[in-house]
Amino acid sequence: MGLWKDKIRKDWRYSFQHRGETYAGGGLKTRREASAAREERRKELKEKPKTTPIGMGLEELANQYLDHAQRKFVVDTYKRKCNVCKKFLESQGNLPVDQISPLHIHNYLKTLPSNSSYNEHREELSTVFNWIKKTYVGQLPFLLNPCIAIDKMPEIEKEKDIPTEEELLRIIAAAKPGDEKDLVLCCLHLLGRIDEILRLRWKEDINFDKRIVTLWTRKRKDGAYESNPMPMDDVLYDILWQRWKSRDQDKWVFYNSKTRTRYLHRPKVMASICQRAGIAPIGNGKRKLWRGKDKGKVVEVPLFYGFHSLRHFTASYLADQEKVSLKTVSGLLRHKNLRTTEIYLHHLDPSHKAAISKMDDKFTSNNEYPQAPPASITEKGLRHDP
Repeated sequence: MGLWKDKIRKDWRYSFQHRGETYAGGGLKTRREASAAREERRKELKEKPKTTPIGMGLEELANQYLDHAQRKFVVDTYKRKCNVCKKFLESQGNLPVDQISPLHIHNYLKTLPSNSSYNEHREELSTVFNWIKKTYVGQLPFLLNPCIAIDKMPEIEKEKDIPTEEELLRIIAAAKPGDEKDLVLCCLHLLGRIDEILRLRWKEDINFDKRIVTLWTRKRKDGAYESNPMPMDDVLYDILWQRWKSRDQDKWVFYNSKTRTRYLHRPKVMASICQRAGIAPIGNGKRKLWRGKDKGKVVEVPLFYGFHSLRHFTASYLADQEKVSLKTVSGLLRHKNLRTTEIYLHHLDPSHKAAISKMDDKFTSNNEYPQAPPASITEKGLRHDP
């Protein structure tokens, strides 16, 4: 795909892809003319009025939404949306968007293995239909979101797996000096998500003079990056200062010398550390093999604590052990809603404990029954007195 000179016709030609379709042209005298013609054709296609969606299949409209989502959301979110759309189309077919009913949504959702996946796919599909309705408001004024009629399923809230203080000390001791140990301690002392830590830049995000580290999060409703300044304690200062003095370049804090850019993700690091620390798996999961003779096969693998568990540990430790207020912990976690922080902590309200403790000496197993059981109660049960 690009620009080339046809050896037979002796003219310059071009080709490109737009929304999955290939467009081409030729008959140009120079490479510059071919490039200009290609850009003009691209501009025409982008400015071309959108086809009326009445009778249009969901696949085309979903692809338009995914183009929008790719620019707005992080990669993992975009991949999740692609997966949901792909599975729904495989299950129900490329139906005209105005003919998709709640029954189609229900028939697909009931094939999912758990209530949590049921609710997640329902929400993602609802987002797709809301976008279609908003984007084509003139052409589809009466389109209803079929997901609205589908109720959410009850979920059993799974308590987060958080390492104990003893396990955490073993993890820190087992981490190899350098990137491994620095990543663990940065996640711990910044209460950061691993992606936020890996995105740290020297000039923009690290301020040694003011002892501030700026984390950037995209976990917001509009998908925009938001900066959050975080305090740099002594441990963090020493780690970052040593990395600064031994750096190979001036951009990324966690630099991958093999790819010559930052680390994009470190999925196996914590599992390796936990195994070296002698920490037992916290469960089992499934993973698809991408290489080797068993490529494509889904296998069961043990699960260990991840980097995100360090964020949970610090929040719980500050609230439970150091008695830091919920509002302060919420600020360190950079949550917009205190309810989200409460889900992280899994601790009881102190006022609730104080209220229940008022009954400590009133109702115990040592209390004596005030009087003999009434005669109407027998071994066989209740009876009427004569």
